[in-house]
Amino acid sequence: MTKKSSTVPVLQVKNLSVSFRSEDREVQAVQDVSFDVNPGEVLGLVGESGSGKTVTGMSILRLVPSPPGRYDSGEILFDGMDILKLKPEELRTIRGSRISAIFQEPMTALSPLKTIGDQLKELLDLHRPEMNEREKVAMVIEWLTKVGIPDAETRMHAFPFQYSGGMRQRVTIAMALMLEPELVIADEPTTALDVTLQAQVFELMMEMKSEKTSILFITHDMGVVWELCNRVLVMKKARLVEEGETETLFSSPKDAYTQKLLHAVPRLDDVPARNLPAFTTPIISAKDLQTWFPVKKGIFARTVDHIKALDGVSFDLHPGETLGVVGESGSGKSTLGRTLIGLEKATGGEFSYEGSSLHHLKSGAWRVIRRNMGMIFQDPYSSLNSRMKILTLLTEAPIVHGLLKKPDPDFAAQWLEEVGLDADMMHRYPHEFSGGQRQRVCIARILALQPKLIICDEAVSALDVTIQAQVLDLLLELRERHNLAYLFISHDLSVVKRICDNVLVMKQGKIVEQGTPTEVIENPQQAYTQSLIKAVPSPGDPGRRRV
Repeated sequence: MTKKSSTVPVLQVKNLSVSFRSEDREVQAVQDVSFDVNPGEVLGLVGESGSGKTVTGMSILRLVPSPPGRYDSGEILFDGMDILKLKPEELRTIRGSRISAIFQEPMTALSPLKTIGDQLKELLDLHRPEMNEREKVAMVIEWLTKVGIPDAETRMHAFPFQYSGGMRQRVTIAMALMLEPELVIADEPTTALDVTLQAQVFELMMEMKSEKTSILFITHDMGVVWELCNRVLVMKKARLVEEGETETLFSSPKDAYTQKLLHAVPRLDDVPARNLPAFTTPIISAKDLQTWFPVKKGIFARTVDHIKALDGVSFDLHPGETLGVVGESGSGKSTLGRTLIGLEKATGGEFSYEGSSLHHLKSGAWRVIRRNMGMIFQDPYSSLNSRMKILTLLTEAPIVHGLLKKPDPDFAAQWLEEVGLDADMMHRYPHEFSGGQRQRVCIARILALQPKLIICDEAVSALDVTIQAQVLDLLLELRERHNLAYLFISHDLSVVKRICDNVLVMKQGKIVEQGTPTEVIENPQQAYTQSLIKAVPSPGDPGRRRV
């Protein structure tokens, strides 16, 4: 279909109001919001978790669940049609082909029962029926390769659970872009990606944008906004509080809330939280640690090769120390954390906790160890049982480990307030929270066990900048108060510099560089480390603008 004239907006949102109703309360999620998206434009939509960003984006495709959601007023105009008034069959012709979406949590966008290739081909079956099977397969391989999936011809036959979080997110990006829609609603699309893959996706999105595909980019990452967006909308408590050209808004923000968001952005030139202290006996030691996964083929599923997720990793982690682990997606960062806590089985080398070997530990003994070792996962939605209220989720593990006898509202309230949530939220279910709020619940759930070691696997990547700053401050405070050790896995080097005492840089299962954050970031020795640093978004740097 012919693209619209540049004088006519691709999308017009007029006085949109959306609320959520239940038996005992009503929440106004979006209130009287109006904006246009112009052809070939990247429009940023920013704000804290719970400000209404995602609901605004979901409304454009009429994906707000009803009930409990309700469109109270307004219009969403696309190609002369009010999306809020379209019939279901009319919506189906638009969703995916003319307007697509990249969601924050890839596991909710992908079916666990179908291969990645089949899920991408479904889009082509629906919207490109004129293509034959060979053409569809070729297009799937092409787009998986474009978003950085290695060996796409083979990996298209894998299921979502066989992909890392970052790889799953790259698949959803391919699904959104492969039909070259007129509008892409990108809701935190690069949160789960390392900085080099994020840069690769940015290049791809800029290519799409140059061909007059418009993008509504919903994010909490102000560095990404600076790099990609022509204009910015700022939301607070369901309302738009400021909008303007990106460079103008960054140089002279008018609203105090916008100033607060910009002030909270972590930067590579930030001063580390503390000078490196003297550490004593390690709490965790690893020597030549290996975790290999077999590659099986043939009718008898014989092992023909191995994926070397960890290949000879050695390090010490001390009480009170925060050890950062950085690297590209697939470098072995998450496998390292999962191996240390017993969720993956080590296949070689040695590792120990407080001097006791964990290499051949049986499942019953792991339960005792996990009382003192907790893990905060990357995807908050899949970490929380959707059928349990937050009160149950926060008190379940303390009851199992004998810290509580029954669900205690005062106990739950204490830990909710520790991570910046209201105590009355304990009576809600996970689906009633935004992505960032759910991650804070996950953090509270781990902290409630008062462990000695916490493995943070992208624990703050889903949080907006102000809440991220609060949670990082909380982790630092708890570290000092309880002498906690952290293994801090992250792709955000600016966050790593702020919180970590030492850093390991991983590539293809090996440690290629290590040192203090200042040494690694300001004087990197390896070309790989230099490429990671170069890819970090830098708000305010004119040379980093892509638009």
